[in-house]
Amino acid sequence: MGKTCEGDCIGVQSRYISPMTETCDPPADLTDRIRTHLATDPGRVSRLEVNERTLWIKQRETLDLRRRLQKGDPSKGFERERAALHHLATIDAPVPPIVAEGADFFALPDCGQPLSQILQQGVGTDAERIQIFRAAGEALSGLHKRGVSHGRPNLKDICWQDGEITFIDLERYSGSRNTPKGHMQDLIMFVFNAHAVAGKPSAEVDAAIDAYRATDTAGIWAAAKAWCRRMRWVEVITKPVRWLRSSAEFDAIPMVFRTFGA
Repeated sequence: MGKTCEGDCIGVQSRYISPMTETCDPPADLTDRIRTHLATDPGRVSRLEVNERTLWIKQRETLDLRRRLQKGDPSKGFERERAALHHLATIDAPVPPIVAEGADFFALPDCGQPLSQILQQGVGTDAERIQIFRAAGEALSGLHKRGVSHGRPNLKDICWQDGEITFIDLERYSGSRNTPKGHMQDLIMFVFNAHAVAGKPSAEVDAAIDAYRATDTAGIWAAAKAWCRRMRWVEVITKPVRWLRSSAEFDAIPMVFRTFGA
């Protein structure tokens, strides 16, 4: 499932491919429009409409010292995501293509609705949502079969459009996580976040989990189950917090352990 950007992908007669595979410059007018847009919108992520197509522009964030100490160096996350997108494009991973970039920005096409929105807003029919979430579970398993870990596969970082799943927001990507342990951590994060977003038993979340488990051929599910058994004490020590104050994240903890039968 390769994602390239051929002409009408952004509504201009051009083609831009990662320089790691083949070099093709984006059109000057597109780059100029992005530069003009960034001059008026300093946000880390912003939306730009180009010929009735939506682009998302990410730019290097500048933080004051206090926020830098709190959040870390934003340049590292920016470059980590850019490098990840270039690399993953070369192995046909389901990530968005970079359609234009500069020293301090890169532009990505809109990839549809995030799964968090689809679930919380009840988009489509029950059967359609289950199909979408089943596709997400299969896509995460497929990513792991390629030897790739996302780093933070939250539902808001997984999009659905035209029958395809796309993984976005790769600031947490690291080649060092492209291991069975990294895949296991991905799976646990995915299950935890899905339960937190749903907030209750969900047929959609169950479909995603079942699809991952059915297509896992590398023992990632078994590794996650073993990890949860070792970490069962986390549910016990967080129980008083859940009694005192309910929150989506804390309430999802026992659901994760039940999912893996720990």
